[in-house]
Order: sequence, then structure tokens, then C-alpha cells
Amino acid sequence: MPKNHEFGNQKLSRRLSLTAILLTLTFVALAGCGQDKNAETSNTGSSTSVMENGADANRSGSAQNDKATKESGNAENRSNDAQKSTPSVPATSSDAASSLTPSNPSQNPFEVAGIQDPKAFLNTFKALQKAVADNDKEKVANYIFYPLRVNDSEKSLTIPNKKDFIAKYDQIFTDAIREALVNQKTDDLFVNYQGVMVGSGELWLRRGTDNPKLFGVFSINLETVAN
Repeated sequence: MPKNHEFGNQKLSRRLSLTAILLTLTFVALAGCGQDKNAETSNTGSSTSVMENGADANRSGSAQNDKATKESGNAENRSNDAQKSTPSVPATSSDAASSLTPSNPSQNPFEVAGIQDPKAFLNTFKALQKAVADNDKEKVANYIFYPLRVNDSEKSLTIPNKKDFIAKYDQIFTDAIREALVNQKTDDLFVNYQGVMVGSGELWLRRGTDNPKLFGVFSINLETVAN
């Protein structure tokens, strides 16, 4: 075979070998790019999934917080409603007011008892205190509304008139009754719709039914002293 022809074959063989190597390298490079894209896609999908799961968790937590807040608010409202619906306990004879001196002089501390002139009532009350302190039965009798009800631990007695009252004065105005009245401070008088209370309920005063400008004792409770 001629040398030129042999040399030509060798040159062609080397070119084919180089072409094969280049094709192989190109294939490897393309395969590597495909794997990188798949990995990137996979990572992107994972990130998206994590973000979506986090968002779902946040939404779930927010919903639970909103529900808890709402339930807490409802519970507080129910508690407030229960408190509003609970009736107040009415004052008893032993619940003396700490002070009835109004912060505003124009206010009337005896209004709930139907007394419209507090000054006139206090003048009458002080006059009654003086009459009792002086043991003036006649004057004390003038500050009594008849029939007078006198209660003790066993029964209730009705005093129909002034004459009967004076006759039984010492049985009605005992030392304890007199002491409770004389020592009563006007600032500490207890008042409700029934009238004005002295001490722990030993005496009760009110305005006159026919004449609201008159004031007097309408009830005496001896059993309060006994207790």
C-alpha cells in the first residue's frame, strides 16, 4: 500500500477518535446539567413544600389563638353578665351606714325614707334625744306615732295612745333604749325605705303619713337589746 494512503488512513482514524472523545464529553456534560436541574427542581419543590407547611401551621396557630381569644372573651362576658344579674343583698338592721353626711349640702340623706326636709327631721331628732336625756316622759310622748309597736323576744305589744305610753314608759324606754337613742350620732343614722334606724334597730322613726312635716317613733325593738 502506498505510504500516502496509509498516512491518510491514520489521520482519519485520529480524527474519528477525537470526535468520539468530544461526543463523549458533550454527553457527560449534558447529563450533568440534567442532574443539576433535577436537583434544583427537587430543592425548589422541597422549599415550596416547607413554606406551604409553615404557612398552614401559622394559619392553624392563628385560628387556634383567635378561637381561644374568642372563648376567653365569651367567658369574661358570661362572668360579667352573671355579676350583673346577681341581685344586691338588702341592708338589715345591723348594717348601719358608716356616714350619712352628704358631700354636697344640697343632697338629702333621708330622701329614701320619704323625708323631704332633712333639717326639720334632724331638729326633731335632737329634740327627742334631749327629752329622753332629761327623762321628760310628756315630751317624749309627743314624738311618738300611735299606735306604737313594741317588740320583745316573745311577743309584740301595741301602745294605742299617749296615756298608755306614759303609763308604760319605763317598760318601753329601758336604760338600754335610752342609751342607744341619746348616744346616736346623726351622721351614723341608717336609712332605708322603712324609715330611719337608731342604734342596732332599737328605735325606728319615719315621717307622718298625713303630715309629712311631722316625724316620730313608730317602732321599738326590745329584743335587739336582749341579743
